[in-house]
Amino acid sequence: MTATIALVGWILNIVVGLVLLAQLLRARRQIPALAYYHLVTAFVGLGIWIAFMAAGSPVLAWAGFAVLTLHNTFGDKLMVKGWRKRHPGATGNAYLQAAKYTAKRPLTMAHAMLAPVAWFPALAAAVISSWGA
Repeated sequence: MTATIALVGWILNIVVGLVLLAQLLRARRQIPALAYYHLVTAFVGLGIWIAFMAAGSPVLAWAGFAVLTLHNTFGDKLMVKGWRKRHPGATGNAYLQAAKYTAKRPLTMAHAMLAPVAWFPALAAAVISSWGA
């Protein structure tokens, strides 16, 4: 069940992320290389996760979870870098400020809020899969 929740959250978040990417491309904005790493890790991790769900292998569960964690790290880095670029002279906790800024943008906020919907169930599924190993 937790693996399925992670899968659904993962897919929904990829869809929202692709919509955000399409908006950036439509606006002819320069896309940072880190955004492509974020995109690639989303799909690679999803592929590993689907393989885990098919095979039930704890190794695949942990590999998928690791790629998802890397993917989320890239997303957080993108959020902070983007905020710093728009607010170069700002002081204080950049992550907190970037999160507050993200909360004002509904689609970006949805993308950020879906990340833990995939991450926490993926962690739980990886742990549960290891109990039987």
